[in-house]
Amino acid sequence: FCYHIFYTYTNNYFDFSGGIDIMTTLKTTKRNPEVKAKKLRRDGFATGVLYGREMDENIPLQFSAVDASRFVKSHKEGSQVILDFGDTKTSAIVKNIDYDAMKRQVMALDFQALVAGEAISTTVPVKLENEGAVQGFVDQELTEIHYKADPAHLLEPIEIDLTKFHTGDALYVKDLGLEEKGAQLITPADSLIFHIADHAKNMEIAEDETADEEAAEA
Repeated sequence: FCYHIFYTYTNNYFDFSGGIDIMTTLKTTKRNPEVKAKKLRRDGFATGVLYGREMDENIPLQFSAVDASRFVKSHKEGSQVILDFGDTKTSAIVKNIDYDAMKRQVMALDFQALVAGEAISTTVPVKLENEGAVQGFVDQELTEIHYKADPAHLLEPIEIDLTKFHTGDALYVKDLGLEEKGAQLITPADSLIFHIADHAKNMEIAEDETADEEAAEA
């Protein structure tokens, strides 16, 4: 299987959503550390922290629970954001999202301040699009890629259009050419992102594995 990779907005294979300078702004205020996080959550807030190598100390944060919930619906760890303190704004990257699925509540949002020229370690999510159109079984091995980069070369979420792939195809991290975009890979370049197996062969493998398990239990 042979394919060509184009890093433009007309890319038929991979969409990096790159070149977009507009970042989401999230309103926040400095949190009083003497007030317990549990009380703040009862009062309709989510907590967090902002830290960075150039900062003298970490800054405890609080957000409107409504704003925090809206934010995590469209942002993941590794997303860039502008934290709006009212009188000042800080560019940052999401380092951790603590979400309670049972309560449907954001517990905490942690951020690292971005400093021009300073490389940070983060992740970029990988999303497969149009899986239902594939004539085969899609086995996704990676949902995110770990890397290091300075703020000018942070990656936007990667979307891969599966309609351009066929049964038997496979895609590896090295195929994305992320290093050409200024990223230093932490995830091994030869790591498999996904492969597409034939439905019939996949069923045969599953049946063989089941038979082996039953034989071992007998």
